[in-house]
Amino acid sequence: MNGQQEEAMIMIIVMPTMFVIFGWAFKTMLNFFQTKSHMKHHYAFQDKLLDKLGSSPEAVEYLRSGASENVFAFATQERGNPYGRILSALQAGAVLSLLAVGFLFLRTLLPHTFEAFTVVGVLGLCLGLGFLASSGAAYFFSKKWGLVNGSASDEA
Repeated sequence: MNGQQEEAMIMIIVMPTMFVIFGWAFKTMLNFFQTKSHMKHHYAFQDKLLDKLGSSPEAVEYLRSGASENVFAFATQERGNPYGRILSALQAGAVLSLLAVGFLFLRTLLPHTFEAFTVVGVLGLCLGLGFLASSGAAYFFSKKWGLVNGSASDEA
């Protein structure tokens, strides 16, 4: 393999990988700032509400009413939907596994890039299978703890 072919293979593998890594990091950063801002505003609202109500009889009545449940249930909101975590891990596992199988298939078509596609394919397949195992474990434990399809089993 000459230098020009090696440089082309590096560009084929490195550039999309860097694009995906930077995209994922940017998405994660935006999600963090959005969640942080949302929580900051929610807790500021809770503080103002508690300051306004104080210890008056209206405060006790408000806390006993059903309306207060929505205000103070924000902290458990993120843990309330196990389906999202299970499906996102399943999706990532399927996409990474299929992409890795594609890289492993490409190594047979392009013999001069055998090592590069083998490394990328094996690493991608390991990550994909790890995500699939993670989604299976999340489903198993969510079902056992009663978060999916009904109540928890007696063993938990």
